[in-house]
Amino acid sequence: MNHQAFLFDFDGVLCKGRFYEGSLLYKYSEAYDWIQKSIFSNHDLVGKWMRGIINSDDINKIIFENTETDYNLLKELYEESVRKMKLEEEVLDLAKSLKNSGAKIGIVTDNMDVFFQITVRNHNLDNLFDVIINSADHGILKRDDNGRLFDIALDNLGEKIENSLMIDDSMSTIELYKQKGGQGFLYKSLSGLESFLK
Repeated sequence: MNHQAFLFDFDGVLCKGRFYEGSLLYKYSEAYDWIQKSIFSNHDLVGKWMRGIINSDDINKIIFENTETDYNLLKELYEESVRKMKLEEEVLDLAKSLKNSGAKIGIVTDNMDVFFQITVRNHNLDNLFDVIINSADHGILKRDDNGRLFDIALDNLGEKIENSLMIDDSMSTIELYKQKGGQGFLYKSLSGLESFLK
């Protein structure tokens, strides 16, 4: 397969961590449980967050109002949890090897306002990936507007979609990418991806 560009999803491929998990889960388990039930199970709210309509401060205010967890502490623990999210190092190593072989690599992610502020900076992702496209910065999700975020990523890379592969853990995203003329791989494991690339 002659792919000149590889696009990686972030959540579920490059990272399996969760917001609030690393700092709130053990010390403030009731607040953490409320967040899982009332924030992350609310698809409309999360969609607004990932489209940049609301931001992390808005979310922390909602949590503060409903759990009585101190707002400043909540904000601090939230940011700490984002910094603590561990990346899938072996997947990053694969991305590095693809880049070293001459391919262009990028991230296209449905993510929140803190992705660039904290995650990208904390892990120096912009030093490895040639382009990083985050939904909150563009006001649309990956599947909005017939996958316009992919077009933006490929324009930045100077590559055609037919020469690219999208690696994502969402079947609907992969199907859209294929409809647009690209190739897709439904990510379940690193070994599966390595076999596919061989």
